[in-house]
Amino acid sequence: NYLGSWDLDEMPNREITLTVEKIVDQDVVGNEGRKENNTVCYWTDKAVKPMILNITNKKRICKLYKTKDTEKLKGKSVIIGIEPVKAFGDIYDALRIQMRIPQVRTAPLPKCEQCGKDITAFGKMNPEQVADYRKNKYGKALCNDCAKTAAEGAKQ
Repeated sequence: NYLGSWDLDEMPNREITLTVEKIVDQDVVGNEGRKENNTVCYWTDKAVKPMILNITNKKRICKLYKTKDTEKLKGKSVIIGIEPVKAFGDIYDALRIQMRIPQVRTAPLPKCEQCGKDITAFGKMNPEQVADYRKNKYGKALCNDCAKTAAEGAKQ
């Protein structure tokens, strides 16, 4: 029910940029079936699951926007990535709010020539560079999903 590191496996750079809709404290049922009170961040993009904010991520978002008032975080965007962390004697992938504020776009994103979805940034390339790169490689400007399908088709 909540965002996990595995949800970013298919994302470019294993990162996603999201905008805060609200941050609330609520009871969450854990893996052992026990209720625990957690801070949960909901996103304006309803297709993305809410994220339980641990202490590290709470501190990061507060530091990023220089406020502890969660009401002031509404409408603010964050980049969520994955960092390896040591826990329980092993190393695990953990969701981490990145310490950089996402750039605000004023121009519309280029569109995929196959499915019509937005073409987003990938790696260190901005959306326009991604569209140009994929147009040269596949003959069409493709979104991440269509480029993945095209790459798999090229392998076969």
